[in-house]
Amino acid sequence: MKGIRKLSLAFIICLSFGCKQKAVIEEVIIPEKNEVAFFVNNYSDSPIRIRFFRSIADSLEADYYAYQGKDTLNIPIYQPEVVLISHRNIYSDSLYVTKGDSIHILLPQSGEAFQLSGGKKSISTSSSKQAYLDSLYRLYTISNNKFKPIEINSDFEKINLGFPLTLNKDLLKTNPDAFNLLVEGLLDKLSEQRIEQEGTSGLSDLNELKLDLEKRMAFYRLMSLLRWTKSQEIRSKAFSSDLFTSEFIMNSRFGMGYFQNFIIQVVLEGKTDRSRSMEYINYKEAYDKLPNHMPEGELLKLGRETSLFKMVEYKEPYVEISDYLNEYMMTYQDSTFLEEFTEQFLLGYEKQINEKVGLNLLKADGSVIRFQDILIKHKGKVIYIDYWASWCAPCIEAMPYAEALRKEYANEDIVFVYLSSDNDQSAWKKAAEKYGLSNYENSFLSLNHSSSEFIKALQIQSIPRYLIYDANGRLVEKNAPGPKDPSIKEMLEKYIPHN
Repeated sequence: MKGIRKLSLAFIICLSFGCKQKAVIEEVIIPEKNEVAFFVNNYSDSPIRIRFFRSIADSLEADYYAYQGKDTLNIPIYQPEVVLISHRNIYSDSLYVTKGDSIHILLPQSGEAFQLSGGKKSISTSSSKQAYLDSLYRLYTISNNKFKPIEINSDFEKINLGFPLTLNKDLLKTNPDAFNLLVEGLLDKLSEQRIEQEGTSGLSDLNELKLDLEKRMAFYRLMSLLRWTKSQEIRSKAFSSDLFTSEFIMNSRFGMGYFQNFIIQVVLEGKTDRSRSMEYINYKEAYDKLPNHMPEGELLKLGRETSLFKMVEYKEPYVEISDYLNEYMMTYQDSTFLEEFTEQFLLGYEKQINEKVGLNLLKADGSVIRFQDILIKHKGKVIYIDYWASWCAPCIEAMPYAEALRKEYANEDIVFVYLSSDNDQSAWKKAAEKYGLSNYENSFLSLNHSSSEFIKALQIQSIPRYLIYDANGRLVEKNAPGPKDPSIKEMLEKYIPHN
């Protein structure tokens, strides 16, 4: 019973009267100030689930399970929260719990109904205004019979989710006025503010939580209507509301969550890939489609920035993110964003590197580094990559020109990096020594060029191949001129930072 204080009356009796005989007295269990205690008697054959809905504020849900027999769960909370107790396909009312509450749960062997007692309040009742919105929404939604109902079976529950919902387009044609009232009502709900009342802190917290959950429902419904109708009128109303302003999105405690959900539900039409180890959302596609769903301006810029950060989070290929970043910078020239993003971009890229994904490089002293280590080390300088091999005649022919170019720019913010694709280390070392690279600190042997997705993404199928990264670590030239080409100097000058 972790985190539960036990006040043993037996100990007090011993102090007062002595302990000649063993006292058998039941313990009194008191939850800590920042906890809710659940005392469970589960006589059924499967667990009870206690789900905490953390509300739209942080969009988290937490599940706890109480197994057969007697069990005590002591769960920390830091604000009033909503709890739903379930067993298979039996659900309790939504409960409002606060710090210090004790909830007693009894489930008989039949598993047909809960008996609940303790400090709880139901939040299932709605205001008349919310009930009106609920009825309007139900009026315009119908089951989509093209899809089979979804059934979930597990040891914990069996749920039939029914047919997915879609819009009743026939009713929309005959009664558009009520539909407009629904849209305006949802927007009004999203802009609704909690009214502070003196001397009613507990009730005030409950009302805030109810309003928060109602806002979440209103937002999801609005996104569904936008996706179903693709109505420019609804879109215009949404974008003219406070919900779609940069200030609200960045400063509201749940504004960014709303905005990201808009990108998923409306821009990507709810498409996600759950076949991977984590749910995948294609923010590259979102970046491309954003201009079709929102007007030019700060909101579109924020949508593109959000998509770029999400590409890093979903570990998209480094080269592809670079392309999107280049496109963004050509449009906005926002150096502040570039500095912030580049730092996270390189860190995010570093996390995704492994033997197959990244490029592992052998140094002359026998140590191994990764390609992104070069980008991080030389941030602030231009990097010119020379991909070569000892058996490549054009590569060898270009080596004297490469040495001359390196010496010419010795005092500039540019680093020349040589990556060999030799399969034979001794051949690489002999060639490096012959052409003055054996003691050069930026000469490496590529250890996994045949399996690296980095190489595949660049489509390096033949050598020599030359690449240029700018001072921010962006790949700006995938097929740069070689050192023999007179145009290489003009191109390098374009990217070298001049303070």
